[in-house]
Amino acid sequence: MSLGFALEIGVRGLIAHDAGVGRDGAGVSGLPLADRLGVPAAAVAAKSARIGDGESVYADGIVAHVNPRAAALGVAVGDRADDAARAMLSAPPGAPSPEPIVDRRRRIALQGPDGRVVLVDSMMFAGPENGGDVLCAGSHGGRVNMARALELRPRGALFSDGDGARDGSGVSGLPVLDAVDVPAAAVDAMRARIGDATSTWTDGVITAMNETARCAGVKPGQTADAAARAMLARVPTR
Repeated sequence: MSLGFALEIGVRGLIAHDAGVGRDGAGVSGLPLADRLGVPAAAVAAKSARIGDGESVYADGIVAHVNPRAAALGVAVGDRADDAARAMLSAPPGAPSPEPIVDRRRRIALQGPDGRVVLVDSMMFAGPENGGDVLCAGSHGGRVNMARALELRPRGALFSDGDGARDGSGVSGLPVLDAVDVPAAAVDAMRARIGDATSTWTDGVITAMNETARCAGVKPGQTADAAARAMLARVPTR
């Protein structure tokens, strides 16, 4: 999903964070797609850089995955991300995709007396009408992904944990939502595919939560379904 955004607008090259690779290789699943579209792409190792932080990926990242287009330009596993980026400057300019790549649909996973759980592959796709829902996202729980949740203040929010990204950056945004009384939690990227809200919902197992979620009864080892139901049952304090 995250590479899809850039591929839609057309770029010369891409360097991403591998999000620990995770279940089904979801953290690097965009690399073959980029290759098919003629774009060199690579991903840095999760523990080398903070997820959701482009400056850290560029300055600290160590390349761990390379697609064939990038390899043809001399990019190799073990390279520094900044060196890889310079090598990609020799690629031809990119072109916008003629068709959408990213699935921006909102899907209702649960509708009951306490409210709804709505699936969004990125929290960015939630709208004002989702303010009363628990939002189950495919995106990671880093600070960069909190802006929409801060704006909407939903009943709750579920994310991926980014599987061991440097400095806990995959879940660093969860405490931000305590300030607006939104329970938030993250699921294990090794159990649920990052970027895939349906997998967050059906496969997710909680690894981290903010204080508001903890007080609502969310705890490590709980399924995403159980955590979302706890968030729906909670009576907001504000």
